[in-house]
Amino acid sequence: MIRKGRFAVWGNKEFELISYQRQYYLQSENPLDMENGFVRKNGEKQVFIKPVSIRELEDAYEIVPYAMIAGYRFSLEGYNEKTGKVALVTNNSFVKEKVDVQAYGKFEYIIEVSLDEIRLEEDRIPIRGFEGLHT
Repeated sequence: MIRKGRFAVWGNKEFELISYQRQYYLQSENPLDMENGFVRKNGEKQVFIKPVSIRELEDAYEIVPYAMIAGYRFSLEGYNEKTGKVALVTNNSFVKEKVDVQAYGKFEYIIEVSLDEIRLEEDRIPIRGFEGLHT
């Protein structure tokens, strides 16, 4: 599973963290979480949410996936489940000399590779108020 976005730990379990109009919600796809106060998200059959305050969370962070190719760092732009390929982007102009990339917007370069050809790593960036909890 590719993780990208904001996450929080609540009850020793990791959930996606979403916000809407200054309210935070934990998001789950597990119907068993309804036993812990989650409710079905409007219009979604298999998505459940629970409103929470920041004080209730054990941790909160953003996960930014990346891959290294030929010594250059690429950010994950997207994943195509049908083809099994990931789109990776960098703004390092020197990459053109060693990697077969395509121009992507202004000052950016993109490459598509099979997910099984690379190793995705994650940066875990604390969300404000949780900075001291990570190593």
